[in-house]
Amino acid sequence: MNSLHLLQHRQGAVAFGAWRGEVRRTLADGGADERALRTLLALAPNASYCPDFLTPADPAADPEEGIENVLATPRPRIRRELDIMAARVRAPTPPLPLAEGGAGALKALGDALRTYRRGALSPYWNRVRDHVQADLHGRLGALRSAGTEGLLSSLAPILRWRPPVLEADYPFDREVHLGGRGLLLVPSLFCWARPVMPADPALPPVLVYPVDRAPDWAHPPERPTGLEPLLGPTRARLLELVGDGGGRTTTGLAGVAAVSPATVSKHLNVLRDAGLVRTRHEGRRALHWATGLGRDLLERS
Repeated sequence: MNSLHLLQHRQGAVAFGAWRGEVRRTLADGGADERALRTLLALAPNASYCPDFLTPADPAADPEEGIENVLATPRPRIRRELDIMAARVRAPTPPLPLAEGGAGALKALGDALRTYRRGALSPYWNRVRDHVQADLHGRLGALRSAGTEGLLSSLAPILRWRPPVLEADYPFDREVHLGGRGLLLVPSLFCWARPVMPADPALPPVLVYPVDRAPDWAHPPERPTGLEPLLGPTRARLLELVGDGGGRTTTGLAGVAAVSPATVSKHLNVLRDAGLVRTRHEGRRALHWATGLGRDLLERS
């Protein structure tokens, strides 16, 4: 939904201009793909309200499961939220009879979501995942070193932790009282400028916030060269060790792989140059993990 909103304005041109252009070239075909895009743009206008059922809080293992969670929304809730949007937002009526809850309309919505995912998200998914994972590693580092206070403080300047209140810039004044429910923080590459939350205060509290992103994140990465050196046993083992997604230190890798830290650093440089490993520095520690390309290589081998 955040990415659909980005297609409806021109802000963040440096970060999203290339992605917008490619998505429009891919989906604006005058046929079924363009109809799918227009359907979703009407359902998710860049306005003060967006139906919450389009962003289910239920955890999903992958985008396909997320789409199934959307389609499993009870029909009375779909009807209620579309009525709210019709009353609040001056936007074209969605070209689907979703308010009536027909099975055909839900199937069409699922088809539109899958078409959009295939054209606008799937080609970039590894890079999206890498940016989100980098943010998560940073938050986990803050949590390990300074506890919950450190985690919340690390969200500055996007969010401001002033105990016991977490503040954010928002389009309008709003207070959300957790009441013991906890808060789910969700990093998003496509969240632009300020965090967003579900509109319905009765839903589980979820706060989606923007991550740091490389200006050229949407440009295709250069094709890795020199993959032959990666076939050596030590590098293959190191790639396997950093492929679990948890982040490994240089010293920890050296202990498991039974080589010196200097040898680990040398091999990691080769893996990093090939686009298979990323490194994040936390004080004196360096944490390493596999990129999306590196994980794909592991899954295929």
